[in-house]
Amino acid sequence: MINLLSKRGQAHETFDISQHIAQAVEPLALKVAALQKANNYLTRANKVKPRLRIVLQASGAADLLALWHLAGYRTGRAAAMSFGMSDRAWFHGRALLQVARVWGHGREGWLSDDPNEIETALRVAVEKYEKNPDILIARLPNSRALTPTGQLKQRRRR
Repeated sequence: MINLLSKRGQAHETFDISQHIAQAVEPLALKVAALQKANNYLTRANKVKPRLRIVLQASGAADLLALWHLAGYRTGRAAAMSFGMSDRAWFHGRALLQVARVWGHGREGWLSDDPNEIETALRVAVEKYEKNPDILIARLPNSRALTPTGQLKQRRRR
């Protein structure tokens, strides 16, 4: 009989512990739900549009190309790829530098060696691009042209 009473005491202690855990978990569950709701809102609000993603990548690549140029490194496509820059990033960075009018067309190469001028021109070019995304797309070769959703166009096979 004593054994049954001691089991009841243990059961009562277990029940108290589970009640205590349930009370501690309830506010945490509410906090998790609130954080998930905030995360969903922020994810939707900050979803990067394809064209904006392109300008962000182009801006980083253009900054890196400008840095290499000012440091005296070669900034051609083969040299940039040997330094670890992707082919796509090089084309997008070069296009943004052309919009900024610090990289010439054809074999002209760099038109400026002044870091302040390059930085200011790039900032203005990014602002121009945000207003009219087609200015960057127009400076990409046809093989790198993009659809309105920001995807590479598929080339037609003849």
